[in-house]
Amino acid sequence: MTETVYILDPIHPAGAEKIAAVHDVITPEQGTSDPRIEDTTFIVIRTTELPEALIARMPKLKAIVKHGAGVDNIPIPFATSRGVLVCNTPGGNNSTAVAEGAVTLMLAVLRRVREMDAVVRENRWDERWKTRLGDLTEARVGLIGFGRIARFTAKICGAGFGAEIGAYDPMLPTAEVEIAGARPMDLPELLAWADVISIHVPLTDGTRNLIGAAELAQMKPGAVIVNTSRGGIIDERALAEALKAGTIGGAGIDVFEAEPPPADHPLFALGNVVLGPHVAGVTEASMKHMALHCAQVVETILSGERPATLLNPEALS
Repeated sequence: MTETVYILDPIHPAGAEKIAAVHDVITPEQGTSDPRIEDTTFIVIRTTELPEALIARMPKLKAIVKHGAGVDNIPIPFATSRGVLVCNTPGGNNSTAVAEGAVTLMLAVLRRVREMDAVVRENRWDERWKTRLGDLTEARVGLIGFGRIARFTAKICGAGFGAEIGAYDPMLPTAEVEIAGARPMDLPELLAWADVISIHVPLTDGTRNLIGAAELAQMKPGAVIVNTSRGGIIDERALAEALKAGTIGGAGIDVFEAEPPPADHPLFALGNVVLGPHVAGVTEASMKHMALHCAQVVETILSGERPATLLNPEALS
């Protein structure tokens, strides 16, 4: 049976073509002005905020399929109240891509890539001797959150660089953290211990502004913090103040509370920050994998099966 699938954000052609081969597709370009919008039975979404009002316009909607892991842009309680399933597509290439992105930011900050690039471009060659770069090798890497992406990050840092790995994740038993090769810690202990902090938790009411001025003050002088998870977990103004004051050594930030961030964002004026436009997981392999996974979730639901990544099973009742 042909369904109407609204692909709200652009996805890899491999997934879009697989969906379009079977179903009637509303493309991102056609958008909500398309007359078929009220017949939509599936939404495929990436990062756009999904308003409740749009869901309410779709009385036939069966499921929302998130291209990626984080679902803070989807009003899950409202969807559940209407019997709409919400699924995501974590794992696979996306997890490894984000982990690689996190380590890339660690290295870019520690090795002061922005500054060294400018030294060459601005013909300040002799200044290279005035700079001492940081090391990831044998560093202490602290992971906030210890899910799939964090564990890939730990593997790269531990096996690849001989780093010591610590992890804070109150949702996991201590034994599970230890078995996965990390030293379990509470948050204050991790902040004081680590040379590099990397954030890998979803944005929730409990994690919003998890890292504020008080937490940044607990970090080692010269330590680096990286966020490839979600904006809003770090208080960005507090981070800018800590970086400006030299409380910490640097930061690698791929996600912002407001995306895109405003032109006067306080991090923009600082040289000890490397910034990215929320692309840590955006690799060719990752985008193709998640798009195909979205197509597969649609077919799984239509076959009457329960998707393995269903996030609101109560919507089935």
